[in-house]
Amino acid sequence: MKKILSYSLALGILGSAMFIPYSNASAASLSKAETAVKNAEKYAGELKWQISYETTKVIKTPDMKMFNATKSAYLQAKKEISASSGSEKQKLEQRLEDNVGIHYERTMGYVDAITSGNKISALTKKFQQQYRDEPIADSTEKTYHELSAEIRKQAKLLYKVYGKSTRDAFLATFKAPAEKVLDDAKYTITAKSDLRKLNTLVEQNANQVVVENQVNQLFNSLDKIVEDEIYYTLFEEYSLTIRKDASFLAQEKELKQFFATTTNLINKEDVEGVFNLYNEAYPDYEYLKKDIQDAFDQFNMKFELLDVNVLSILDGYAYVEVTDRMTEGTETDTLTSVYLMIKENNAWKYFDIYDAY
Repeated sequence: MKKILSYSLALGILGSAMFIPYSNASAASLSKAETAVKNAEKYAGELKWQISYETTKVIKTPDMKMFNATKSAYLQAKKEISASSGSEKQKLEQRLEDNVGIHYERTMGYVDAITSGNKISALTKKFQQQYRDEPIADSTEKTYHELSAEIRKQAKLLYKVYGKSTRDAFLATFKAPAEKVLDDAKYTITAKSDLRKLNTLVEQNANQVVVENQVNQLFNSLDKIVEDEIYYTLFEEYSLTIRKDASFLAQEKELKQFFATTTNLINKEDVEGVFNLYNEAYPDYEYLKKDIQDAFDQFNMKFELLDVNVLSILDGYAYVEVTDRMTEGTETDTLTSVYLMIKENNAWKYFDIYDAY
């Protein structure tokens, strides 16, 4: 009996020895994993407030030491959970993601948005300086497009930033000032782009309708530029570009001949010849012939054509700046006017008159 009891006890001890190591290992593993999760939660709990605008009241890079400590603790916890076993493993995985992983991911999104925001600020400052110094330079236009692209990039990154108030703060801090700078310069940049496209079309001998459409688009952009210096600089570039266009040059030649003819007819005091140079829509056309006759009767002036500057030709209309020297007896004066001309039955005629710019 004593032998039997001893044998049974021995089996019992052996059985316990077989199972205890596994149970203790499992418990130890879970305990180690849970400790790692708690450690990660501690860091994440401190980190999450650094990316909340409602808490910080400022957009700034979070404490990167805290971020890196959270990252290390998070990855270590994932490693410990992966090495563990038992029914608690899944719960620990979910707990880690809910309490640590989410804040780690949000912080990465926040840091990415900060990085982009700082780049936006730097590009904004760079563009402002370039636009002040050389508003129509290629380098200025390049920075304009770089800044526009970075703003679009940050718009995508903001989807990863947690909290509406924080996203709004990002927009106010980085995007709004940059967009104001871009908005102030957009018509200059657009006009420069339109001018480049026009130059390409002219060099390619494009269809005249296509060229005129591009000229029209360019003028629409130019009209919206507030700064006179920029406007006239771009207009001078347009003048150089359009004089490479064969059709423009041919019509410019016609207009110069028209004003030479006008001068000749005036000096001959040819009332009918001068009157026939005007379109019926010209201001006070019904009194025009009498006004021409009265001017010839009252004044004995001779005219000399000094300069004809064709400013633009578009859709059958032309703006032309004309400078004449007028002489009466011993007195001489110079007059510059801008005429709006219309092409009627393949011949140019006066349509309106304006003071010189």
